[in-house]
Amino acid sequence: MTKLWLVCYDIADDKRRHKLAKLLEQNCQRVQYSVFECPLDTNILSHLLVTRWLPLLKLSEDNLRVYPLDATAKQQVRVYGSAAPYEVPDYLIL
Repeated sequence: MTKLWLVCYDIADDKRRHKLAKLLEQNCQRVQYSVFECPLDTNILSHLLVTRWLPLLKLSEDNLRVYPLDATAKQQVRVYGSAAPYEVPDYLIL
């Protein structure tokens, strides 16, 4: 079941930061410079964390946080300026 996740990071090194941002952009919607909304199945999120995202980080210097957003939290989101909260499309054209 797809769930909405808020992923944010603080990465010291420019190269690692850019690599992670590019990977996140493949599955997530950037909502701020280091904040992404990710509509992903829990198993897919876990797989991406273990195989793609965390291996890029130097955990002694970097910080990656993943917060689950349930339907109630999403309904309570308030955005001032910029784009509206990410909506998962009803269909995907490949």
